[in-house]
Amino acid sequence: MVAGGSIVLRSGSLELSVTPDPFALEFTDVESGATLRTGQPGPASPNGDALSGFGYQTTESVGERRWRSGPGGSPLGPEHEHPPAAHGWYHLRRLVWILGTGEGATDAWAETDDPAGRRPRLMLRPVADGVVGIRLLAGSASAAAGSPVPSASAVEAVGISFVAEPDEAWMGFGERSDEVVRDEGVVEQYVGEGPYQEYEYPFLEGIVPPWGIRQRRDATYFPLPWVLSTRGVGVAVDNNETSYARLRPGGAETWSLEAEAPWLGFHVFAGPTPLDALRRYTGRAGRQPAPAAPWYFGPWYQTGHSNHVPLEEERRQLEILRAARAPVSVAETHCRYLPLGAQVGNEDAERARVAHFHDAGLAVLSYLNPLIGAEYAGAFEAAAAAGGLQRREDGSPYSFEAYAGGREPPSTTEAQFDFAAPAGREQWKVFAGELVAAGYDGWMEDFGEYTPLDAQDRDGGSAGTAGHNRYATEYHEAAATVAAELEARTGRPLARFVRSGWSGTPRHVPIVWGGDPTTGWGWDGLSSAVVEGLSAGASGLAMWGSDIGGFLSSVEHLTPELLRRWIQFGSLTPVMRTKSAGIDLGDYRRPQIWDDEIIGTWARWAAWHTQLNPYLQAAHRHYRETGWPIMCALALADPLDAEGARLEDQYWLGPDLLVAPVLTDGARSRSVHLPRRADFVDLWRATRYDPATRSLEPAGAARSPLLAGGRRVDLSAPIEEIPVLVRAGAVLPLLSAEVDTLSSWGTGDFVHFTERDGVRRLLAFPRGLWSGGLGVDERITSTAGPTGWRLVIEAAAERVYELRADLGYLEGGAPAGLDLSEGKASWSYDPATGVLAADVASRILEFRFTG
Repeated sequence: MVAGGSIVLRSGSLELSVTPDPFALEFTDVESGATLRTGQPGPASPNGDALSGFGYQTTESVGERRWRSGPGGSPLGPEHEHPPAAHGWYHLRRLVWILGTGEGATDAWAETDDPAGRRPRLMLRPVADGVVGIRLLAGSASAAAGSPVPSASAVEAVGISFVAEPDEAWMGFGERSDEVVRDEGVVEQYVGEGPYQEYEYPFLEGIVPPWGIRQRRDATYFPLPWVLSTRGVGVAVDNNETSYARLRPGGAETWSLEAEAPWLGFHVFAGPTPLDALRRYTGRAGRQPAPAAPWYFGPWYQTGHSNHVPLEEERRQLEILRAARAPVSVAETHCRYLPLGAQVGNEDAERARVAHFHDAGLAVLSYLNPLIGAEYAGAFEAAAAAGGLQRREDGSPYSFEAYAGGREPPSTTEAQFDFAAPAGREQWKVFAGELVAAGYDGWMEDFGEYTPLDAQDRDGGSAGTAGHNRYATEYHEAAATVAAELEARTGRPLARFVRSGWSGTPRHVPIVWGGDPTTGWGWDGLSSAVVEGLSAGASGLAMWGSDIGGFLSSVEHLTPELLRRWIQFGSLTPVMRTKSAGIDLGDYRRPQIWDDEIIGTWARWAAWHTQLNPYLQAAHRHYRETGWPIMCALALADPLDAEGARLEDQYWLGPDLLVAPVLTDGARSRSVHLPRRADFVDLWRATRYDPATRSLEPAGAARSPLLAGGRRVDLSAPIEEIPVLVRAGAVLPLLSAEVDTLSSWGTGDFVHFTERDGVRRLLAFPRGLWSGGLGVDERITSTAGPTGWRLVIEAAAERVYELRADLGYLEGGAPAGLDLSEGKASWSYDPATGVLAADVASRILEFRFTG
């Protein structure tokens, strides 16, 4: 509709007002009143330094072609660390012809200050409740004039600039190592390896093609062109071409988006909170699928980085883990079925390896990537002849030198499968089928960043950055289809864990890991792993884990203390997965989880991660329903918490656990911010860990007083502990501490989760009203008042609940005594400690306070 000279589009809770002259856009979140608005165009000169409102660059305005890669451009590589210049924008001045000014789609053409006379086309589309889509075609024909405008091929980039509010900051951008919350800077959206330490790039340039790596601190394998404001509005760029977000450039109170293309498309998502905007975004873009088996959440360990770790060594490792009563659910091996067919001639050994781990109660994984080497005799030629490989302009396979692990030298001539072509999918499926036929339960789905920018795309043109970025999604979507076919054929779930991604990837990948970190404490090491998990969460990823211990050792080497701290952090992420080796430059012995000084750490924290399975399953279900990530940055949960909103070294794991990893060598305590609007219990002070039973027992509230939120506290962090706080009132659902494996394979002297599936342990800190998940489809509600406590369990099956509750956290303190007035339980209560122990067979339990 038209109101007061403006065009107004309403899409549920999001309203878009378009001022035709002078041109401006304003999005308003109807619930919160928050706005996202463009600035007014500046002087009628194209040579200003900043983009204002909607605009575009051309070869004329910038004086040369922009450095985007492809024909006519320079290659993207380590030498191009800085983004293109921000000057030379032509701006939209006014709308001169408008079609469709009702509640639905609206198209308009605009006048600009471009002396060539281009009249860009603006397309406005209500999409869904709280979602509006915008597209600007900078090189379109002018319907008003009835004649074509100059060619779009001269348009280098299209962008839009918004007003930045004084208190505004931004999250999202995909998985990033450098920052979770940004106040300023430039973020590039390009799929590539990195980041790495500066001193590591000379080595990497020899094994990574130049278009596959970015020498930038914001470089990432899994970018998502998604910007989430702390004010509760999100913007997702639709372009597959390289794009940029410029946040407060030169100190200006603006932020902008630009794509290296003759058009820019984006969608705006209403809040009113950042989590609401994330919910709308992930609802449209896609969320990760449900884990197909409990062992996805189990402890994983890598047996080695070579193609063929001797089976005797793998037996030795597992014997040490079993002797230490260290739970483990998954063994990750590294026989590289691609790029060079390391399984060929080793088929019997592969089957024997899988049988060994299955008999021992573990799921077992191997390795695939989207590359095939020219040395893989017969296979390379067959894939090329079938049309399954990416091609050069002359039709030949597009081969290049790239990394190939498990060999010396660590690179060879390779080409990528073309997953946009049916032949590429069918050829790749052959190798996935061989892996599954050997008995494996899934694979590392490595790489996806190496599409050459002048490879031929499906239409016979150059892929450019659009094809390069899009390849990650095409690869993982094809692999998901292949895996589904193999699952249907074999009747067993297949886990796939990936490092690369782009728009549309999350819906196809059950598990993401954070690439190849340095074996260090700080940048690109353990500290960056925390940042990666939180930035991934703010971008719509939930099932995430890191390489515990790191991958690349050059100047910094893994130490026993660093490995211990990384194990602790890994146990409090959705995916607990070790790295036993990677690329090692230098001669040193890397510490391992089965070493004498490490095995106790692994045993304790692998047991804790295993017991957390119902809690993590419930958190994943909540993510699939709402987009709320399992690892949630404090800024995402509460952007108005002035101190917490800038912290990147602590996070919420699910709704009730606050985790503060130790990220400094030698630290034995750390400062922790307690979010407002909650009270907390220091988990390790409020409980005692019994290594004999692997369980936690409440120790009594007097040992660990209640901690009020909205302040900072110093917490103890001895070498064997990571600070963890529980939201007061919470009831943590845990598996029986006896469980050794979450897989269903094998029989022997170990306990499957299925053998204890009829038991759940409930660790409770009753206070006020609380409700949470008990598992995938089950809930618990706890109501604690001045005279009693009522616990309601909405379970899908009858179970025994081992309830361990510390009633000392009740308002007014622990009661003098208890009566069980409803429900069935054998129970005891210690008035001295306030600890209640009950074995519950009922779904409703109600205690009345006495004395």
